Amino acid sequence: MKDKISNIIPTIFAEIESDGCNESEKLLEYYLDCTAKERAVVDNVLLYLCGWTFETLLGKCGIRIGEKGALPDVLQEE
Repeated sequence: MKDKISNIIPTIFAEIESDGCNESEKLLEYYLDCTAKERAVVDNVLLYLCGWTFETLLGKCGIRIGEKGALPDVLQEE
């Protein structure tokens, strides 16, 4: 059973890569529509998958979320 459990995350990543679709925009829209509790769930799942919350990952992409949970702007690389 332990060998099957250790395949969960690699299987998720393989499935993400295999469909050829980039669902980043839909994921961002979903996250912005989430309540604080729902965002916490998304963040916890991403912490297990990659070690970062979604808001931190957005920051790495140059995207900020404002105080009220909306996109105040998308930071442009200089």
